[in-house]
Amino acid sequence: MEPQGSASAVRPVWYAGPDSAIGELWTMFHPPYTLMVLGFVVVGAALAPAVSWPLLGGALLAYTLGLGLGAHLLDQIPGMGSRYIRHWPDWALWVGGFVSLGGAVAIGVLGAFWYARPLLLPLVAAQTVCAIGYPLAKWFGGLLHRDSVFAVSWGCLPFLTSYYVQTGAINLLSTLVALAFGAVAAVEIRWSRASRELRSQARSPAEGRPATDGLARRSFHYFDRALEALSAGTILVALGLLTSRLVLPMW
Repeated sequence: MEPQGSASAVRPVWYAGPDSAIGELWTMFHPPYTLMVLGFVVVGAALAPAVSWPLLGGALLAYTLGLGLGAHLLDQIPGMGSRYIRHWPDWALWVGGFVSLGGAVAIGVLGAFWYARPLLLPLVAAQTVCAIGYPLAKWFGGLLHRDSVFAVSWGCLPFLTSYYVQTGAINLLSTLVALAFGAVAAVEIRWSRASRELRSQARSPAEGRPATDGLARRSFHYFDRALEALSAGTILVALGLLTSRLVLPMW
């Protein structure tokens, strides 16, 4: 067993699963951040005058497939993102990523026609471009691998799409809240990137730099705790609003 403080004991991310195919699937799903995205979807529905539960269920499934699985699997393609898996072959990442994204797009297109939501089509298109362009950065010369694109794709669009699906409209309220969630997503990706970089430095200490490596080890814990609080806070807000929509009609 490795000592707790050894470099090899430092996980690639703070929520990493065991060193196995299932454990890596858990890690690639990025549960805290995927739940944040699903929280934005829930808030979008909860702020609507009336909640259609089938529409909310469809939106949650689409974002689970599209961002939770699809984009995150593509992010592990060699040379594309911050790769830290060993048990998944490249073909499985390609197939799993695009099949999951295809399922999400199919749900969105079906919903647009079934529930007469024409603006859902450009929203789905924009989300799809971001979900492909951000992780597959080299395909687009890095143009879409930006914090601003991440903020739109993982913050603004999940809320805005969910709100529009429920109401059939986009108004000042939904625009302002979407921008706020975009800011939350921007904070999340910057803290997450800082944590991963410091963890990488602690996992591979440079010769002759013990002081710097020790600082890296202490610093990534700071970002991890901040990310835990950000994720938990977002999820609790979503659960609170969802609970209010379930309970208030009974009074």
